[in-house]
Formats: sequence, C-alpha cells, structure tokens
Amino acid sequence: MASGANPSANKCLFDDHLLQAIGIKKDTSAGRDDCSYIDMFAGKQGQATYIKMFVPEEGLFEPMEKPKSGDWLKEHTERGQTFKQFITGSYRSPDSVHKTVYLLPMVFKEDPVPPEVIAPLERFAAIFFGMPASVMAPESFLGRASDRVNAGVYQVHAGELLGAMGKNLKRDAFCCAGITMADLYPRESWNFVFGLASSAGNTGVYSLARYLSNFGDHQYTRIDLTRDPLSVILVRACKTMCHEIGHMFGIRHCVHFKCLMNGSNHLAESDGRPNFLCPVCLRKLQHACRFDVVKRYRDMREFWSEQRVPTLTDWLDRRLSTLTC
Repeated sequence: MASGANPSANKCLFDDHLLQAIGIKKDTSAGRDDCSYIDMFAGKQGQATYIKMFVPEEGLFEPMEKPKSGDWLKEHTERGQTFKQFITGSYRSPDSVHKTVYLLPMVFKEDPVPPEVIAPLERFAAIFFGMPASVMAPESFLGRASDRVNAGVYQVHAGELLGAMGKNLKRDAFCCAGITMADLYPRESWNFVFGLASSAGNTGVYSLARYLSNFGDHQYTRIDLTRDPLSVILVRACKTMCHEIGHMFGIRHCVHFKCLMNGSNHLAESDGRPNFLCPVCLRKLQHACRFDVVKRYRDMREFWSEQRVPTLTDWLDRRLSTLTC
C-alpha cells in the first residue's frame, strides 16, 4: 500500500443498482465477507485485478444527486447507459487502421487555439484514450456552417460543423475533434453548447470560449493567458475534449455517478463534474480501448502534476493507492 493510504478507502458501499450498471455483483459465496465481486459477463472473481479496477470506492466516487433548477438532468430526460447496454449496442473501438485521435484547430473570425493550449491537449488525449493523438494544421471553416451574433457574441452552428469536417478525416483516423475559440450553438432555439459530437460517429467539435474570464467582452473571442491561468483552461478544456470524444465511442451521458460524462447546462455545472470517468464509463472505455488502467492513471498523475493542479493529483494518488495496495 502506498504511504499515507487509508486502508478503508477501498470500501464499496454502493447499492446493487449501481453495481449492476457497472456490470459487477457482490460475491455471496458461503463465508465471503471481504467485499469481493464477480464480473457479471465473464465470471471473473472479485479478487482478480481486472474487477478491482471498476469497484466504486467510498470517498472517490459519488452517485448522482437530484438535479437542481437549471441543471442538465432537470431540463433533459436521459435514461443513461449501463455497461451491458454499451457492449450490446453500436459502440466503436479503434482497430488496426482507424486508431488515431485527431485534434483540428478550427478558425472562423478569431485567432486559433494557441500552441500553449493545443500541445497539452494532444498529450492528454493520448493518455486518456490510450491511443495515438495528433494535432492537424489550423484550418478556416468560415462560411462552411451557419453563424450568428447572439447577445453580442459571434457563434457558429455546431451541428453543421460535424458534417463539414468529413473531408478532413485522415485514413487512420478513429475520430476528429474540432477545437475552436468561437462560441457554438446546436440549434436556433439554444443559447449555446460547450461541444457536440456524433454519437458513435467520428466527428465532434468543442469551444474554449466560455472558459475564459473575458467571455462576452468582445464579439470575437480573445484568449489572454496572462489573465486566465493555463492550468485552469486545461482543466476545463481536457474535460470537455474527453467528454465529446467519449461520445464518439458510443458512450452516452452518465446518470449513475458524478462523472466526466455527465451532461452540463452551464459553466458552474461543468466545473462541478469530475475530470475522471466513473466506474461505469471507465469500464466502457477500457473495453473499447484495452488500456492498462493503472498505467493510464499514473500518466494522468504525471500530466496534472506538471500542470500544477493539486486537486487532480490528490484524487489520482488516492485512486492509485486503492488499486496498487
């Protein structure tokens, strides 16, 4: 066990409904009282390292709370997606040809995402999905999708961009995620959207505009890294990037736990959701990508330590202590 680890931190106190969503169940064999679990689909015993990765430890994962007024689940009816529904549905996995996550800086009437931001995003995408990631050359998409000025801010139609991105797909692309400084909207009746991706498709787009403290001061978004710390931008940008790419694997919004895959209606709700996947969604992504869960967490810990984000490195230290003790 790692130094300073809490021996009781890996206790699981979650109900059978949440465990079933993950695809595990308690081992009720005679005499079992050590919180062991069984894989509902492969029959692997709970002592196996594989199952241990997906047990929701007390203090590290939290079930979803009742939504408040203005929250995503208060305004959108979503049934969620269990691990079983994921593996029996139309999910996507990388293969020997389509195995690279591409990030495409998209330019409209504002500056492109600066290299100081895009380079760490490329690295984190590779860590998060356990796949090669590559940044494409910035490209102007002006005139290739509808746009408007809403409340004094220039916006672009996110849904139309997904179709316009088709010609940018490379032969080895698993998916292409567009990143822009322009604010986005999904339809005329909506004020904005942080990002949008085709479900179980290969294109998505998200914006950094609303993560900036000067959002709304100008018609065209301007990033000022002397005003907004890079670490704060990256915490938000990595979260949304991974959320939107997660949809491209066929992972739906999570309603089981507080999770990176929760929907969000506003910045406070987005900031409040975790930067990590809950056990349900982690198991889906690991099934699709076959990464080493512990190595992935260690690489994340190194990344966030370099970015000087102690809240995330602390969570990762506690998570790793329960998986490696």
